Formats: sequence, C-alpha cells, structure tokens
Amino acid sequence: MSFSCRYLLAGMLMLVTGARAFADEAQPVKSLILPGESFLIDERPAFIMWPEESKRQSPQPWVMYGPTLPAYPDVHEKWMHEQFLAAGVAVAGVDIGEAYGSPTSQEYFTKLYDHLTSQRGFAKKPCLLGRSRGGLWVSSWAIRNTDKVAGLAGIYPVFDLTTYPGLKRAAPAYGLTPKALEASLGEHNPIKQVDALANAKIPVFIIHGDEDKVVPLKENSATLYGTYQYLKSEDAIEVVIPKGQGHNFWPGFFHCRDLVDFTIRQATIGAGLKPGKPTSPTTVTYRDLEYSRAGELPLLLDLYRPRNSDEALPVVVWVHGGGWKNGSKDRCPATWLTEHGYAVASINYRLTDQGQWPAQIDDCRAAIRWLRQNANEFKLDGNHIAAWGGSAGGHLVALLGTLDAPSNESVSSRVQAVCDWYGPTDLLTMPPNVLSDTRTQEDIANSNGAKLLGATVRDVPDLAKQASAWYQVSSDDPPFLIMHGEKDPGVPLEQSERLHQKLNEAGVESTFHIVPGAGHGGKEFQTPEVREMIRAFFDKHLKASE
Repeated sequence: MSFSCRYLLAGMLMLVTGARAFADEAQPVKSLILPGESFLIDERPAFIMWPEESKRQSPQPWVMYGPTLPAYPDVHEKWMHEQFLAAGVAVAGVDIGEAYGSPTSQEYFTKLYDHLTSQRGFAKKPCLLGRSRGGLWVSSWAIRNTDKVAGLAGIYPVFDLTTYPGLKRAAPAYGLTPKALEASLGEHNPIKQVDALANAKIPVFIIHGDEDKVVPLKENSATLYGTYQYLKSEDAIEVVIPKGQGHNFWPGFFHCRDLVDFTIRQATIGAGLKPGKPTSPTTVTYRDLEYSRAGELPLLLDLYRPRNSDEALPVVVWVHGGGWKNGSKDRCPATWLTEHGYAVASINYRLTDQGQWPAQIDDCRAAIRWLRQNANEFKLDGNHIAAWGGSAGGHLVALLGTLDAPSNESVSSRVQAVCDWYGPTDLLTMPPNVLSDTRTQEDIANSNGAKLLGATVRDVPDLAKQASAWYQVSSDDPPFLIMHGEKDPGVPLEQSERLHQKLNEAGVESTFHIVPGAGHGGKEFQTPEVREMIRAFFDKHLKASE
C-alpha cells in the first residue's frame, strides 16, 4: 500500500461580476509573499499570485488555494508557490474567515471560480491545494464540483472536521449548534462524502506526517486513501507519510518536489495543455533545502529518498563538477541509488565568483553536518554517509575524505566512504597550472585553479597543497573508489593513479578503476558495470555494519 499557494494600480473602484478592485494603492486588500494582486469578491479579500507575463498561458492554469487567511499563504510556502509561478501556474484564493468548509466557504469559492474563469481567462479546471484546515475548504468544494476539479493536493489536510477544529468550534461557521452539526455530519463533514472524489477518480497527492496530533493521519488522509482503495480508485491517489513528523513547519512539507510537480501537472492538464514529466514512481524528492548560509547567499541541497521506505537510510552525497565555476545540484546522476536503499543528497556550493578556497570545502562540510543534524527528521543514517563527485566535485569529495576537519566541529563532517570520479588531486601538477611551451603565465593566471585559489599555484603553493588530496592522505582516511577515463583530456590519468598509490601506501583501502575508452566523463561512466561497481562499494562500506 502506498501512502507515500500585481498589485493593482488602482485609483478608482471597479466592479466586475462581484469582484471589486481596492481603491487605495498604498493599502492593498491583502499582503502577498509573491508578486500578484489583491481585490474583493463580494467584500471578501481575494488574491492572485501571477506568473511573470512571458509565462502566462491561455487558458491560464491555476491553483485554488486554501486557507486564505490574513497570515496565509505564508513564508513557509514561498518556495512552493515560486515553483508554481515559474511553471506558468497562477495561485488564487479568497479569505472567508474560519469557515471550515461550510456552505458559505463553498459559495465564495464558487464566486472566485466564476470570476476567474469568466473574467480573467483562467482554466475551467484548477488544481486545488489545501494546507491543514484548508483541506476542509478545498475538499468541500471539490466534492460538490467534481467536474471543475483537475486534482487535489494537500499538506497535512483536514477532511474530518470532528478531528479539527471539532464540533464546538466549527458549528458557528455552519450556523448550527454543535449538536445539530453532529446530527448533520453526513451532509457537512467532507470525510463522509469523499466517495464523490473517489468515484470521479479525482487525482490526489498528499503529504502528511504519521505523528500529527492536530490533524491525525488515520482519520483524515489515511481514511481518504482507504475510500479510494475501497472504490478501486487507488491508482488516482498517493499519500506520502514522513515518519516521525507531526503538524509543524518541517521544510520537507513545503519543499516536496513531488507535490509541486503533481500540482503543476494537474493544473496544466486542467487547462487542456500538455503536462510535463510525471513524478518518479520510486523516489520522493525534497528540493532546495537550505543547509547553510554564506552571508546572504543560501546554500541549498536536494534530498532524494525511496518512496516506500520508512527506515533510516545511509546517505550518498553528490558533489557536482564544473571547474569550480559552473555546475548545479539540479543535475544529479546518483539518484538511481534510491532504488538500492540509499538516500541521495545533491548539493550546491559556492562557485569561484562567490567565494575562493576554502569556501568550497567549507560548504561541503556544512552539508554533511546538516545531514547529520537533520537525520532524524528525514530518516537518514547519520553514521553512514558517503561522498561522490565528478571532476571538480571529485576533487572536493577526495578532500572530504583526506583533509583534516576543523578541530572545533560540534557535529562531524567526516564521511565513511568516497567515490572520486576523475578529480584533480594535485593542483601543483595539473597542466593548466604549469608553464609549458603552449601555456603562458597569463594562461595560468586565468586558469580554473588560479580562480579557485585566488592566485596561481606558484604564488600560493601551501594553499594549493591544502586544496590537493594527494598531500592530505593519512592512515585514518575512509575507503576510496577512484574511477578515471582511459582517454581523459582534461584531468590526466596520473592524478588518480598517484592518489590511489598514496592511499595504499598509507594503509587506506582504495580501489582504482580505469574506464576503457572514456574521456572526461561521458556515457562510459553510466554503464550497468560501472553502476554495479559503485553500488557494491557503497553497500560494503555503508551497509555491511548495519
């Protein structure tokens, strides 16, 4: 079973089918976390967060959001809404107060829907998104308007109003006494009516913690899932359950790439447009998690986990290449390891236009420490973390394995295994850093190595040695798997050969594999044979002691 959110330039009042623009430009109807506009729907505050002009579409895909209250959408959701807007999907909602899915809330959702679809060019089928009590808002409306719904997404959403807010608090919104509301739950409680969603096969994606005491999983999202399963619609619903999480601001709730992709895809389908790729059926992705800051620069990582795994998993950290001046965590070739029982973290670090050595290794260490500090929240095995990287990333992971960590670390940045793909290991002997018949001093001063160090290796030899794994090897280093292309034109093969020899001389376990016919990376590094060698190496050093 898979349980796996423009300011109006207004100088006049404008009445348009129940929608009225706010007259005072200095005091918008509602403050928004992203660019958009606020206006009134029959005297109730409403909003639209708009994609930039070039990304708007016709009809306009959109998300109907709940709960729209003075504090919502909030900053915790900002990243999520940024992804919607970047994909050309607008977000809209109407503030109906604490209406808890009552007929009044449904009436105003319909007024918002009618205004946007008839006057603004919005699509006839939005994807609905409810956070917490917003689940009551969106599910109540969806149950009565299944023909107008492209999908329903939720972050610990409420479907059973008896669990939250409870009959006593909900009753006034329904114009009933608690006793009268209890007697009419079959009419008013969404969880009693969700068979309408299942029978219509409305696609659903929810993320809901298993230790949620405010909105209990069992009575809400799990019951919805059970209804879908009973009515043979389970293929249309997915509930991701982060173990150990309650009703909180855990970043995984708001950085769940799978929920974002689902919402974008269903909103796009609802507009009759071609959707993007579906989410992975085997992996849950948490995107753009901030592991540290360098001044005002947020340092981010993406975390991938097997979709149906509840146990604490060993972690493989991917460090991208790009000559220390280019590259991004967004292209991670290590995610296949999630199919073999690993969590994978892909990290960004400061590039040379953002910081010079040792900024890069400091960032890598900070990422390792963050993973250990947050191991319980993301179900990671903080005692078994490996580093894997290619080219400049190979250089950095080799240093994660060899360079002594700061003595004042309160949380260790040590890794238990290293897979180095064709990384420079001795900057003093790397060809771009050395004078030759074809390389001038000016060439060397403009080399990637000089940009990394802030000077040429001849000018700062001690710093170059600190930034070179070959000079940092000691007997307590973790096991290494070093792989290098036979015909690498960028990083000489001997850079890896010499590191392998130095590790062996120090008594460190090291395996060196030359990839036949390969250059500096390429398809030869993606073969089943290479993957099996990497998997076996990580299994031996990250799982054998479990």
